[in-house]
Amino acid sequence: MATSTRFGLLNVIVFAAVLCAVGVTEADASVPLRILDTPARAVFVEIENSSNIDTLGQSYGPVFPATYSASGGVGTLVISAATHEAMYSGDFPAPVPGSFTPIVIEIDLATRHATSQVASGAFASGPLTGSFTQGVLQSNAVLGVIVSGVPPFTCASQAQVDFLCTIAPQFCGKTCSLVSGSAYDPATGKVNLVGSRTESGCDGGVCQGPFTLFTPRGDLRLSEPFVPAVPALSPYATALLLGAILVAARAASSRPARSRRARR
Repeated sequence: MATSTRFGLLNVIVFAAVLCAVGVTEADASVPLRILDTPARAVFVEIENSSNIDTLGQSYGPVFPATYSASGGVGTLVISAATHEAMYSGDFPAPVPGSFTPIVIEIDLATRHATSQVASGAFASGPLTGSFTQGVLQSNAVLGVIVSGVPPFTCASQAQVDFLCTIAPQFCGKTCSLVSGSAYDPATGKVNLVGSRTESGCDGGVCQGPFTLFTPRGDLRLSEPFVPAVPALSPYATALLLGAILVAARAASSRPARSRRARR
């Protein structure tokens, strides 16, 4: 075998082994949040963004940064005020800088049920202004929402919606859909907190509200950066590397012999 051919084969074997190693050790950029890990660290939050407010976990929007730590049997997830404001970027009216509060969610590590503290924010664009206050959200609660074609008003029963139909035609034919919260699932990173938010708005001197609406921001997926373990080669990759070492050894042992023959 010519030296150039031998070393070409060596390069191919080494490259194939590296590819195999990467295939074994590479994973997604993030994994479901490990709520039992105590150190404070940066994590990710996604909010369900499908058009059906009463259906859980269909699709999720952008990834937002947060922090997480655990102590005393409770895990605490914090979305900063700045990130909370950024969640509404592009809305009209626009978010009012500095008006948003952090979002704080506590997770009971024994039951994995979660509770979100009160949060709020404000909006303004010219004469249009508005504000909201999100109440306490809980994963072990049940709340109804009127669907669809009207604002997501809360409801307690279908009978309530049927009564509203007698005084406001826009509620006729609508359904009171009961939505149950769900505890954090460590396998998927999903958790659903249900509750309400109040909203008010003004157009110049004409104001409306407060209205009590079902919150669309309690259906979450939590994750954190993937930190790979020390890389370990698969049996196939190990065999390739051993083959590369063997080829290299044979190449090294043959070069002195050829040099001696050349001198003769």
